Amino acid sequence: MQKFFLFGLFALFSQICGAQATKTDGVSGKPVVLNDSDNSITDLQTNMIHLEQYPLPASEYANRKELLNQRRNEFEVQKKSNPQAMKKRGLAPNPYIVKGIQGNTANGTPNDNDIAVSNAGKVVSVVNSNMRVYDDTGGIIVSKSLTNLVASAGNYSWISDPRVLYDPTADRFVLVCFSGNLSTESVILVGFSQTPEPEGNWNFYALNGSPFPDSTWSDYPIIALSDKDLFMTFNLVKDNVSWTVGFKQSVIWQIDKQTGYNGNPLLYTLWSDIKHNGIYNRNICPAKYQTSTMGNNMHFLTLRNVAASNDSIFLTEITDSYASGNAALVQRVITTPKSYGFPPNARQKKVGGVNHYLMTNDARVLAAIYENDYIHFGSNTVNTQFMNAGVYLGTIANVSSTTPIVTADIFSDASMEYGYPSMTWMGTGINDHKVLYTFSHCITDSFPGTSILYKDANGNYSDIISVKNGTSIINVLVDTNDRWGDYTNIQRRYNVSNRAYLSGSWGKSTTMNSWVSIVDHTDYPTSVVDVKEEMAAVFPNPVSDHRLTIRFELNESKKVKFELCDVNGRLVQKILDTRLKKGTHAFSVETSALKSGIYFLKLFDEKQLFQTEKLIVQ
Repeated sequence: MQKFFLFGLFALFSQICGAQATKTDGVSGKPVVLNDSDNSITDLQTNMIHLEQYPLPASEYANRKELLNQRRNEFEVQKKSNPQAMKKRGLAPNPYIVKGIQGNTANGTPNDNDIAVSNAGKVVSVVNSNMRVYDDTGGIIVSKSLTNLVASAGNYSWISDPRVLYDPTADRFVLVCFSGNLSTESVILVGFSQTPEPEGNWNFYALNGSPFPDSTWSDYPIIALSDKDLFMTFNLVKDNVSWTVGFKQSVIWQIDKQTGYNGNPLLYTLWSDIKHNGIYNRNICPAKYQTSTMGNNMHFLTLRNVAASNDSIFLTEITDSYASGNAALVQRVITTPKSYGFPPNARQKKVGGVNHYLMTNDARVLAAIYENDYIHFGSNTVNTQFMNAGVYLGTIANVSSTTPIVTADIFSDASMEYGYPSMTWMGTGINDHKVLYTFSHCITDSFPGTSILYKDANGNYSDIISVKNGTSIINVLVDTNDRWGDYTNIQRRYNVSNRAYLSGSWGKSTTMNSWVSIVDHTDYPTSVVDVKEEMAAVFPNPVSDHRLTIRFELNESKKVKFELCDVNGRLVQKILDTRLKKGTHAFSVETSALKSGIYFLKLFDEKQLFQTEKLIVQ
């Protein structure tokens, strides 16, 4: 009865067919209220691990992967006199790793890492198939399997592919996952936190994951929020065959998010039959807004993800909110000057003389963000320079214009392969296009882990920095091909301009584990009109003799504020908050009361944070 109650109504209010998509409006049933901290049901943290050879049966995917492996071997023989990659230092400042902790314990495969952080510092981290809530120091508030979380709502199993978002406008969290891999069992589970506290009550809804009478089920969600709506994209896959051969179509759910926050039946539009020139758009990825100022529309990207090489990008837009009644789906095709292509699997370190590989799936858009009329996106790709697996990092400038400009770069080298990129905007204004990326790395003479990369406002990159290196290959499945993704995530903390939280993977004891890190970018504004490029000098650093001196110059009289924060961003002490005259100033600070460690000195004027200095107290 509960399951029937949750499904509610799949009421069809309208069905508008056009050249680009079919639009179906509907309403869900009422939610079930669940509490993340409820321990009344024993949680055994059970996860399904599929040990069969993958994929079965042999498919176009498998055949292409094998061909790419052969080409890589031939390439390495031809290029063996020059196998080394360039070790060129990046032109942008390197990001700084504030802290890293062992993340959720994932007993399933693949990891499917996702993460969201609130303005209050509450962190929700999800993997296959559990969730954790952390405080901003990395302390665990609650840990729960997704099966246990929804146990009181119905008899759901095979809960997979969790996604989580923080809504900075509503100060709430949204969680999406699905249950079942057959059309007769397919359920989409959508949760909205009732308060800013994710360890509290959630409104959980169940939507029909098999919305059409064609024996398909919903797989691989990607989610994003606009000012008014929650958008979810899914792939519909045919029963009893692998997703590699059973793809039917990709669909978009547009849900009035306020109905979810309020605990009312969800009002939604289901967009289907999304095609270009009669061919279904496969794997549709929404571009997430990056600030609390979000539009009512949503942009989506699609690539020809199984093509050996292609330069087409399919840019789709849903033009307005559900509530407006005016939403339309429009689409155009743009081209990129750097082609992407179907990637080979990444090669791990040999064990016992045997090559082990990590699956890269295809060249779908894995993540995309939107800010300041720019879309930044990433996918897996073949890097033809080394005939191995790399990440394709693209930017579409002037999205709203008739002639958007696309730029792209591919990253991998002779000994290092990359996959599953995600990104977050780290800018501070309308003309600021800084981006911080994370992706997985695989090293031929070491073990798989997670890396970060920073791109400054001028398009320059930092070095690729390892966040976490593995201590073992990943070897869960019975053959030599193991799952690697299927995604990672990184999210800026909206009220801290230079801080982001990420969830990635690493190899440990032949299994895949998640790693949660806090990362700061160190590229702070220096071209503020009324201050010099180097406004403050801090010395000595590291601090010696318990005394720190700060010297700075003002171009005009103004109010300034200096704050000392710990490594987790918490205020230790306000050092100075006063108005000073134009000219050179200096003051010293006694540090004997501070514990040894890393601190950050933050400098503000009336308008903004304009400088941050990392301090080491010994």
